[in-house]
Amino acid sequence: MNTKYDSETGGLLKLFKGITLLNGVGFLLLVIGCGGGGAANTTSPPPALPVLSLSSSQDQVRVNTELVLTWSSSNATSCSASGAWSGDKALSGSETVTGAVAGDKIYSLSCSGAGGEQSVSIEVEITPAPDLTVSRTKLQITLVESRTLTIDSDTWVLNFYRNEAYTCGLSGNYTFFVMEPANNPGAEAPLWAYLHGGGYGWFDEDKVYQAVKTQTQDTFNHEETFDDLIDNHLLYNTMSNDEVMDSTLTRRMQEGYRVLLVSMCDHDNYSGRGASYPNNPNPNGGERQVNGLQATMAAMDYTVANYPSTHVFAHGTSAGSIGVFAMSQAYAAEGTYLTAIVADSWAFTPPRIFDMFDALVGEEGYVFNAGSDLRTDGMDKLGYDYLGLGIYPEAVIEGGFVEVPSMYIVGEKDPGCGGYRGGILSTIPQAAAAGLSNCGWMYDDLRDAIDNQPNSPHVFDLSPTGDHVETNRENPVNNRVDNFVSGVLATIPPHVFP
Repeated sequence: MNTKYDSETGGLLKLFKGITLLNGVGFLLLVIGCGGGGAANTTSPPPALPVLSLSSSQDQVRVNTELVLTWSSSNATSCSASGAWSGDKALSGSETVTGAVAGDKIYSLSCSGAGGEQSVSIEVEITPAPDLTVSRTKLQITLVESRTLTIDSDTWVLNFYRNEAYTCGLSGNYTFFVMEPANNPGAEAPLWAYLHGGGYGWFDEDKVYQAVKTQTQDTFNHEETFDDLIDNHLLYNTMSNDEVMDSTLTRRMQEGYRVLLVSMCDHDNYSGRGASYPNNPNPNGGERQVNGLQATMAAMDYTVANYPSTHVFAHGTSAGSIGVFAMSQAYAAEGTYLTAIVADSWAFTPPRIFDMFDALVGEEGYVFNAGSDLRTDGMDKLGYDYLGLGIYPEAVIEGGFVEVPSMYIVGEKDPGCGGYRGGILSTIPQAAAAGLSNCGWMYDDLRDAIDNQPNSPHVFDLSPTGDHVETNRENPVNNRVDNFVSGVLATIPPHVFP
C-alpha cells in the first residue's frame, strides 16, 4: 500500500472579503474606478503556489527495512526535507530510506517558488524487528553416564547427558554426548558439533503421521539413548566392517577435535523453538512442544561452558543440515558467530523446494509419500515463520550475511532433491526448461546468491556423481570439506565462546 499526499487537493484555501489566502500567503486585488471613462488599471495574476506530491512504497515496514519515497513538484524552484529525513532535495525524484528505530515516522517535504511555499507530509509506521533469539535453558541438564571408546590405539571418553527441560515428541527427553579429544580429555580443543540426519515428519489434521519413506511416528519422536547415539550416528558414520572409515567426522576425531553429538526427537530438523506440537495425539499425556533448536543450543551452551573450546564448527547431514543453518542464525541474532557450518544434503530453498515437492510427491524414488503436505502441515509444525522472516540460506546471503562461512553440499543423485539415483525420477518441467538437473534447479537460487556475493565466504558444492550425505562415507567431498575448513582457519577467526 502507498501513502500519498497531494497539495492541490490537500491545500488550505480561504476567501475573505476580497482577500484570497492560499496557505497563509495573501494577495489583494483592488479595483478603483476613475472618472472620465478612461482605461482601467489592472494587475497581473499572482504567481501560482507550488503543487507537491509525496508517496511511500510502503506505509508499514519493520525496523531497518528499506522503503522508497517518491515526490514531484511544479511551480517550485527549491525543495527540502524535514522530519524523519532531511536535506535539500531535487524538484522531483525518489530516495531509499531506512527506519532505524520503531515508531510512527513523519516524512515531510517543503518546496518554494515565486508563489510562495507549500509543504506535504506522510506517515510511515516502523514496526519492531522480530525477536529472533531462542529461549532455552541448560539448568536441567544432568550427566547420565560416561564410557570409554577405544579404536586401534586411540581412546576417547564419552559423557552422555539428558536435558529434562525438553521432552521428545512422544516419550523421553532430549539427549547428547560430548566426546573428548583422543587420549587427551579435558584439553582445550576446537569443537565439532554433529547434527545427524533422520528426515522430517508431522501429524496431519487427522492425526496421521506423515514422514519420509518408511518412517513412522516412532522413528524420531522418542528419546535417543546413549547406545542409539553411539551405534547409529557415531560408529555408523566412522566405521565400516570393523575398520575405520575415512569420513569427515573421522578426520575431525583424528585431528583432536572435541565432538558434540545431539539427538533429534521431535523429528523437526532441529528447528523447533518451543511452539506446541500440532495435532500430536500425545499418547503419553501432557502437552508436547517442538523443541529441536532449543535443545540443540542448550547442549551447545552447556558444552562450551563446561569444556574448554576454541573454534566451533557445526556439521549437519540431511535433517541436520537444516539444523546447523538454523542454529547459526539463532546464535548470530545474539551476536555470536560460529566459526563455520557444513550442511550436507539438505537446505530450505523456497519456493523451489515446494515446487519440487509438488511435482514429485508420491512418485517412486522420491522421499515424500503421497498424501503429505509440506507447504502447510509440514511448515506449520515448527510454529515459526522461517519463510516470512527470510531465515533461509539464499535470503540471508542476498542480505549480505558473511559472518558464518557456510558450505552447502548437494549430490545430483540425491532423491531428496529429485536426483537421478537408479534412473527412477524424471526431470521436472521447470528444471528441464532451465537446462538443469532436478537437484541443480532446486538449489540454483542458492548457488546464484553465493556466486553474486562479492568475496563470499560461502561455498556451494554440487557434485554430478554425489548422492545423499556423502560426508558420512569415504568420498572425495571430504577433501573439499578439509579445504573449506582450512580456508576458514587461515583467516584466523576468533574463538566463538571466549
